[in-house]
Amino acid sequence: MELKINPAGLVVGALMLLLPFLGPWWQASLGEIIRVQLSPFGYEINILGEPLSSTLFDCLLLGVKLSFLLGGALLLLGSLFPNKWWSRRFVRFGATKVLWLVTSLVCVLLAATPLLNRIVPSLAEGKGQLMFNLPYLSGSSVVEVSSEEVEMRVPLQLSFTWTFWLAVVVGALGLAARVGMKVE
Repeated sequence: MELKINPAGLVVGALMLLLPFLGPWWQASLGEIIRVQLSPFGYEINILGEPLSSTLFDCLLLGVKLSFLLGGALLLLGSLFPNKWWSRRFVRFGATKVLWLVTSLVCVLLAATPLLNRIVPSLAEGKGQLMFNLPYLSGSSVVEVSSEEVEMRVPLQLSFTWTFWLAVVVGALGLAARVGMKVE
């Protein structure tokens, strides 16, 4: 009896079990004042060294992480036993989860940028002038704050981490695993 497996599915499933524990996918810093690190599985926000958190958000992200880990485990099973009646369903359930999370993170960042570019400067109205231009997704700029007594320039950095780029590769392999399962 010939043993058939879905190699792309095995690789993607294994990496899906690792991705939630590899750290942030995107990070931002406003000098030493604000630091933000995001992934679909967690976040870290520090303002002046003090962490900011939300129990509700933590619980929602725990649900995302558990669903993602389940998808990775089912993708592994479906790829190991492609001839079983349930294997296509398992592969279909897990194969595109990474791609959806990558796409969702990028969409959230793209939607947040123009909102923040419009809202943040209006917070300083009447108190001084705030020159704020948040780059889209990744890049750097300088935030300038001035009032009668003070002028300040603070560097702003946004970047994707290596974990994000790994997730992009895993997402593409997930598509290949799903397509490969349909062909066989």
